[in-house]
Amino acid sequence: MATARAHAAVLADFGCMDGSSSGKQEAVMGCMPTEDVEFHDAIKEVFRRYPEAQGKYALSSLDLENEMKINFDEKVGVSRIEDGRIITEFKDRKSVTRMRLCLKWNFDYSECLHWKEAPE
Repeated sequence: MATARAHAAVLADFGCMDGSSSGKQEAVMGCMPTEDVEFHDAIKEVFRRYPEAQGKYALSSLDLENEMKINFDEKVGVSRIEDGRIITEFKDRKSVTRMRLCLKWNFDYSECLHWKEAPE
């Protein structure tokens, strides 16, 4: 229950609550996507069918990358953890040569969009 309250608090920080404080479900419903509803419903069903994946994966929007006009044919996000923060930089694909782990794939898993630097 504490986890649900923490989750609701995080969502409230992002303006995703409708003013009620009754918990996670209301918080989530307050910021549900209003476009591509059928797609999001299908994703929710996949997570219901595979509950073990719920703590490993999340649906991610590319809104910020689109706002920055990131061209994923030329750039790739590379992230690292630093002082309790996740720092992501977009680098030329050809310049990224270190060992890396893919965090975010495109829709058909044919290209990695976002890497994490592998531990040394």
